[in-house]
Amino acid sequence: MIGPVRVAVTLLLVVLGAVSLTAGAEAKKPVSFTVALQQDIDSMNPLVGVNVSSYEVWNLQYATLTDKAAKDFSTIPGLAESWKGSKDGLTWTYTLRPNLKWSDGKPLTSDDIVFTINRAHKEEWLNYSSTLQNITASAKGPLQVVIHSTVRDPKLPTMDVYILPKHIWAKFDKDAITKYAALDGVGSGPFTLQHLEKGQFWRMQANPNYWNGRPAIDTVVFRRFNNADAMVAALTRGEIDAAHDVPSGGFKRLENDKRFVTIQGEQGGFDELAVNGGAGLKKPHPALLDLRVRQAIADAIDKRTIIDKVYRGLGSPIDTISPSASPEWIPEIPASERQTFDLAKANGILDAAGYKDTNGDGIREMPGGGRPLVLRYGVRSTSDVAAPIADYVSGWLRKIGIGVTRKTYSDSELTVVIGKGDYDLFQWGWTPFVDPDPMLSYFTCGQVSQDPKDPTNYYNDANWCDHTYDKLYGEQKVELDHAKRVQIVHEMLTRFYKAAVYNVLASSPDLQAYRAGRFTGWIRQPANIGPVLFSNTSPTYANLRPSTGGAGGGGGLGTGGIVGIAVGAAVLLALAAFWALRRRTSYERE
Repeated sequence: MIGPVRVAVTLLLVVLGAVSLTAGAEAKKPVSFTVALQQDIDSMNPLVGVNVSSYEVWNLQYATLTDKAAKDFSTIPGLAESWKGSKDGLTWTYTLRPNLKWSDGKPLTSDDIVFTINRAHKEEWLNYSSTLQNITASAKGPLQVVIHSTVRDPKLPTMDVYILPKHIWAKFDKDAITKYAALDGVGSGPFTLQHLEKGQFWRMQANPNYWNGRPAIDTVVFRRFNNADAMVAALTRGEIDAAHDVPSGGFKRLENDKRFVTIQGEQGGFDELAVNGGAGLKKPHPALLDLRVRQAIADAIDKRTIIDKVYRGLGSPIDTISPSASPEWIPEIPASERQTFDLAKANGILDAAGYKDTNGDGIREMPGGGRPLVLRYGVRSTSDVAAPIADYVSGWLRKIGIGVTRKTYSDSELTVVIGKGDYDLFQWGWTPFVDPDPMLSYFTCGQVSQDPKDPTNYYNDANWCDHTYDKLYGEQKVELDHAKRVQIVHEMLTRFYKAAVYNVLASSPDLQAYRAGRFTGWIRQPANIGPVLFSNTSPTYANLRPSTGGAGGGGGLGTGGIVGIAVGAAVLLALAAFWALRRRTSYERE
């Protein structure tokens, strides 16, 4: 029989050995960075996804031919290290960096870029069509790509579409490629997909073949929360490193806590109340086809109250959409034409248009009697502001004799509903690109879904079509004189504003927070005013490094703390090891 003293000594040696091994293992422990958000990823496929969460993942996985400077969005080298344009501006030759590789080790050459651009152009891929509508590509050897444009394109030489690996994507035909789940994890950006659990989390791993060097962070984990307050609580407990789209109340609390850094990131984001313009597959309430009704609704919305009460003052009122991170593209609406909160004016418009409450129930009917003005309002379940905004809007509309029935949807569910045109009202928001062209393109007639089998193949969520707007869109797309182009865009957005299908509620800063002292290398894009995450090109992730002496991310104690506790308690652990193990095992089983 082995005596108790010998058992204790043996256990002590085992524990000390384990501590030594733990210290070594901790020293080599992969560094993980965990960021929380509420929005689910809708697709890993960059051809068809629309959510901001999806763009963030694509920014990490797929490099582009040219990149944008974090400071001011100026065009800088990406996969291409240099480029040169022809005198007429129709041809641009890009020289790739030598020895480029995909994350799976396959060579990345001009063939991949030509494949991506030409397939996207020919098949009109949803997220590529605005940029590549007039553009094709050819190769001059493995390191040179020639871009051909049929028009003098003001966006060139910027070429920032996501480049796809031909050896993966060429397997799919025109129909199959838009349905591909894209879980292969092959990319050329700093991180590539490792694992995805829809609705829960997605994990990205460092790309050893990234052209700018392997990132210092080994793993980036995006963790989805269904509840904004739970997300803030997880941040305060140290379970996550950063949080995106922090609710205004939680943001105010975190501002006063020195353990965290809070960011109000301005990059042109805005929130809007959309009114169905009637050009979709299904039709809205017939009253919404009347411009006067839409204008009355616009005059019934008190933006200042929404900003003060719902956004807690974190935002500012604006009239039109913001098509770019630069405010120069936003027109100034004359005071005489501005839609301002005025319930008396809104009631007067509806009275003059013949919408009367004939039965005394407080709800107007269509002119001549008949169908009551009761509108269907889609409310996003993943937004902490959607429900309170719906409360205010419903109350104001009731005061002008319009009723509301509300239904709650997830983002993916609401996307399908909007695509079909099967709604009257909803509230959502946008974060635009740097060049205004993509955002402007969303509201052209061609972006209204006309395919009942695939109602998500669209962007025009106002379901609005105006051929004069389309004509102006074509003009700005080829205007090289910057001042003239700005003027055209102002005319377009003023026209869109007057249609009253998009009531822009407020500029919408990206509210973010991260734990202080854990990582260095945070980058605001644009400089000084932008967010540090979920920005146009998401440069922070590849630049992050663990703080000297700090924990490696993901919550919990750092290596030094774990080792110190283990060594200091070694003797006690040795004497109690057997029972402690039993108790822990029993607890876990329960």
